[in-house]
Amino acid sequence: MKFKRGLFFIGLTAMVAVLAAGCGRSAQGASDKQVTLAINYYNGAISKAAIANTKAQFPKYKLQFKQVPSNEDFDTKLKASLGAKSAPDITAINDNIDDYLPYKDKFVNLQDYGTKDLAKDYVDWKWQSTMGAKGYQIAMPIDIGPTALMYNVAAFQKAGLPTDPEQVSAMIKTDADYMKAADQVKTNAKMPMFLSTVALFEDREQKVTKDLFKNGKLSLADGQLKEAWDFAIAAHEKGYTLDVKNSGSDSVNAQQKGLFGAMIKPSWSVEDLKENGVKPGEWLVAAAPGAASNAGGSYLAALKTTAHPKEAAEVIKYLTNEKNQRANFKELSLFPSNKKAYDDKFKATTNELFGNEQYNKYFIESANKRKYFRADPRSSAVQRIFEDQMQLIQDQNKKPAQAWKDAVKKAQQVD
Repeated sequence: MKFKRGLFFIGLTAMVAVLAAGCGRSAQGASDKQVTLAINYYNGAISKAAIANTKAQFPKYKLQFKQVPSNEDFDTKLKASLGAKSAPDITAINDNIDDYLPYKDKFVNLQDYGTKDLAKDYVDWKWQSTMGAKGYQIAMPIDIGPTALMYNVAAFQKAGLPTDPEQVSAMIKTDADYMKAADQVKTNAKMPMFLSTVALFEDREQKVTKDLFKNGKLSLADGQLKEAWDFAIAAHEKGYTLDVKNSGSDSVNAQQKGLFGAMIKPSWSVEDLKENGVKPGEWLVAAAPGAASNAGGSYLAALKTTAHPKEAAEVIKYLTNEKNQRANFKELSLFPSNKKAYDDKFKATTNELFGNEQYNKYFIESANKRKYFRADPRSSAVQRIFEDQMQLIQDQNKKPAQAWKDAVKKAQQVD
């Protein structure tokens, strides 16, 4: 799933009463004959087919699936409900799972119900991200958002760059290669390579291999964030960025009309391109240059307040298995975190948007190369500070050195 990382974690005691009554689980005594489980998920996190499969698998359970809006209110209400009777039995969690790990005791430890042996079936970094502590698993993975390079075929052709995906992958392997190609696109195709300075910076943020905090203190990923910053600034100053808004009509128009050369995007962006009216053959997919990155991806967790932890764990394991992740991919383009889905049929997936290209191999490669590091819950707030300053550079010509200085000062005040 693809909405941006959630809000900075709020205190658990402040807003317990906020959760709407409809989000709560139906109270069922332990002596009731039928097990009732309330399952909250946001739009686009679970497919209709997976829900139907699960209801058929557990005919004796009353499974109450409730779809709620996919916005930051989801996090606010969920965090406020932890420990409350109004909480659902099972909930989806977006890619900001690090915000919840310090509160592992509010969740059922799924390894008490046989999930440990399933670890080998899942992408390693995604599995590690579910662990609140050694042996304490708060959630099961649903999908991931591995990235690949999506490139404008006409722009590459005009620039004298290869247009075959395999050749593009071989030529643009590193960040330096990416910048060199950008120069070629500007010089020969007379257009910028990148959508915007901010988008490029966000792409590079996702490639860092360390957290922005170390031992509780601000570290800015030991220089990696500055490297990402400098890369985006260099592209901006050389005129390699179109500098329109990352989302909305400006971005859609830029993709439709092929106004820039390339973008590093997660797997679910394939559907975005289709929705944005891009015509078949205008964009193709290659391996992303530089370090592997990921954008988005969901989880399912059982809250400790459930009266039926064993049954909740059974449902979660089933909902996140290979069969249902395949259903999610088919219906919603949610890329599986379950590696058993990566068979020859999956690798041979095509899309009319890309003709006969079998592009999933690039996303699989990215998924398998990604490394896990645990993020401090404050990191998302720090990221936004630097992104906001980059926006000022892009939109208001703020001096990069001053913007960096201001961002660092504000980041040091985050606690």
